[in-house]
Amino acid sequence: MSRKYVIFGLVALALLMSSIDSTIVAVALPAMRADLHTSIALAGWTITAYQLGTLLVMPLAGKLSDELGRKRVFLAAVALFTASSFLCGLAPNVYALIACRILQAVGGGAVLPSCTGIVADTFAERRGQAIGLFSSIFPIGGIIGPNLGGVIVDTLSWRFVFYVNVPIGLAVLALTWLLYHPLPQRAAHTAIDVLGVVLYGAAISTLLVSLTWLGSHPHAAHAPLLWTALAGAAALFVVWYRHERRTREPMIDTTLLRYRPFLAANTYNFLFGAGVFGFTAFLPLYAQLRYHMSATEAGALLTPRAVVMIITSTVASFYIIRLGYRLPMILGICAVSLSLMLTSLGVENVHLFGIAVPNVAYLGAVVALMGLGFGLSAPASNNAALDLIPGKVAAVTGIRGMFRQTGGTLGTALVVVIASLFSDEARGLQVVFFGLAWVILLIIPVVFLIPDSARARRMGRSAEARAAEPAPRETAMVAD
Repeated sequence: MSRKYVIFGLVALALLMSSIDSTIVAVALPAMRADLHTSIALAGWTITAYQLGTLLVMPLAGKLSDELGRKRVFLAAVALFTASSFLCGLAPNVYALIACRILQAVGGGAVLPSCTGIVADTFAERRGQAIGLFSSIFPIGGIIGPNLGGVIVDTLSWRFVFYVNVPIGLAVLALTWLLYHPLPQRAAHTAIDVLGVVLYGAAISTLLVSLTWLGSHPHAAHAPLLWTALAGAAALFVVWYRHERRTREPMIDTTLLRYRPFLAANTYNFLFGAGVFGFTAFLPLYAQLRYHMSATEAGALLTPRAVVMIITSTVASFYIIRLGYRLPMILGICAVSLSLMLTSLGVENVHLFGIAVPNVAYLGAVVALMGLGFGLSAPASNNAALDLIPGKVAAVTGIRGMFRQTGGTLGTALVVVIASLFSDEARGLQVVFFGLAWVILLIIPVVFLIPDSARARRMGRSAEARAAEPAPRETAMVAD
């Protein structure tokens, strides 16, 4: 077997572990909430805290991966993720679980940029196709995670959804150490922007804590303390941005953010994350509240989404140059929005040609539509961002992931806040899903601000082909 395919398999296994964790926790959320005797606002923090930690680590991990070496960062990330997963399973209360989830996020957030860098380095001449195929690995965890999680929760305990990461993590560490031998890379002295990370983390944490407090006290929306905290969060964001512009080794290169095409690409990622992450995180809870499904049934709902996503993203990767970037992105946005709208209706006892359709089958088909949309848009949006600054693949991946995670973190927090305003939490989630559908549609104008370099590349090849064609017969006769 070629060495590069072995490397691809290793990083794919690490990404699979991360994917399993994200979907398996969503299925276990109701069981964790009941066992730890906590509110939906605090239980939601087991998801929000992971997203928060991930978005803070991604830009730094991309930079460290570029400068210190892929293997070092990759091994450290997997080791931390594995150890913290074990600690999550031991958590005695929701606060300890949240703390361990933050540690887990530090490891998980560093996995994706280093993995992408490894794939890009290994498949330099076919980077677009390789990264597109790499994107299809993540949904495999979307098949294994929720189904395995549902069975584990129904037969064992929610704690085992974290323990399942341990053997996978150990296998990835051993195989990577033994089989992956990249070319020697000189370690660079890298200054970490600790103050930037602290400022950004303080800003978004203040915002999220404020939203969580509002979710637990929905009738205190006019409290001066709440608005003071929100103003403080806004001020911290301003201070963070000014610091990033002045420091020599910033957390994020603000010159990239001021580059309009790159800013448009990250606006796309922010809005997409806000719309999709909140839905995915709370779909199993919604299924159990609205349709009274078991954990196994609720977990099975995410399987059609993952299967369709794998197939679609794989096919789209091979046709990415022919289709361009914008068309798949727009079609994907429309499909995701339609899926959210249909889910928000809360339809049950559907009949098709006089035949009763089980609720789990109907909702699974609706969710599969989201998989179609995500599978269409993911390879195009990923490569569109990378083509803007091809010399900094891991760094661009980290920034892109940070924006998507920031949108997802805020989206998840808002889901909790709005659902808490309703005595019927299922009804609250329906309202949220309907709102998210419109948020997703807002991305369409942004797509036209992102250069379609795939289309330009295709047009360039067509021009070259025309130039290489033999002269028409009439011209040849004149020449003779």
